[in-house]
Amino acid sequence: MMALPSENPILAANLQFVLSRVSGFDMPVDSLRNALLGIAAVHTSFLAAREGDAKTADDSVRLANAYRSQSVCLLNKACLTTEGVQSDSTIAATAAIALLDILSSGHSWAANLDLVRTVVNARGGPAVILARSARPQIGTISGVSRARLFLETVAMYELFGCIGTGQRPTVLQPDADGWWLQAANNGDDQSHVDECFGISRSLVPLLSRVVSVVCDVLEKYSDEAPCKHDGMHLMYNARVLYDALDSWSEPGTVHERITAGNCIYRSAAQILILRDVFGLTPADVAVQRLANVVLSLAADCGAQRLSVGLNWPMIIAGSQVVGADRARVLDIFEYFRCLETSAYVVSQVRKRMDISLPGADWRSVMKDESIDVLIV
Repeated sequence: MMALPSENPILAANLQFVLSRVSGFDMPVDSLRNALLGIAAVHTSFLAAREGDAKTADDSVRLANAYRSQSVCLLNKACLTTEGVQSDSTIAATAAIALLDILSSGHSWAANLDLVRTVVNARGGPAVILARSARPQIGTISGVSRARLFLETVAMYELFGCIGTGQRPTVLQPDADGWWLQAANNGDDQSHVDECFGISRSLVPLLSRVVSVVCDVLEKYSDEAPCKHDGMHLMYNARVLYDALDSWSEPGTVHERITAGNCIYRSAAQILILRDVFGLTPADVAVQRLANVVLSLAADCGAQRLSVGLNWPMIIAGSQVVGADRARVLDIFEYFRCLETSAYVVSQVRKRMDISLPGADWRSVMKDESIDVLIV
């Protein structure tokens, strides 16, 4: 869950919910409790598989799926009530289910994120939720700090999901992202984006805008949607974003992993613009330069066991590599041992490139092979 080796604020906030409620008396918290048990079961499965205990690994996966089903059932029931919709533990439960889906490569993740979008909108949006939250108790992640933590978490999960689906982010909308950086009240002074996801919080709205512009371009040239976007306007917006990524600077001194993560995500976002908006080929000098930046820094992070949260940059950059550098991509994926989906997508792109098949890009591969998992 964490990009940096530090205390886990998400777990700390969740435990405050779980330990303060008796089982059977609060459906959102019961949903959260089951999701956390599911996460624990997935972790047990991973450890068992690593030790060669296939039976325990399989049993743990089945147990995780059962916990997830129960969690979703309780969450859906909770959202039928006003109390459930208004509870921060409901958003916490959706975040926990999303994490469970990430760890288990679940295929039902989209419905869960759709639900959290509905809940957040029903409460007036992130800015209203934060403004109505109480000041946190000293020494705890509670009140507005807890509300921000879970809103930021689901916003990040949704953003990662939108990279793959080509949809627009809605929790962190490009035209309504003031809540992301602005404090809602005097107690709203904590954020955990940097430590949880390994990139600076101030960079994320820019990434959201890039994903939205790419979505507009994909819609414009899709056979399934009417042409409603001005091509010249999209090109202009993309150019502005590309330059903004170039000139973006870190807000003060940050951990070296975050410095690397910032550069990795900026470069990956620029690749998206060059490939999806400007239509450049993988062999283009600018694309290759950016891919090299991503892969070099990802290798450094992987060697230090700080590779969490770098799947999408690896897919985006790894899918552009041609020639002898392909071996380097395979070496880097060795650091990402549990991320088989990422390596598989890149390998399929290569196969298509080698025999000049159409759709030699990660987006086409995922669509053609129905690879529909939440990747972080």
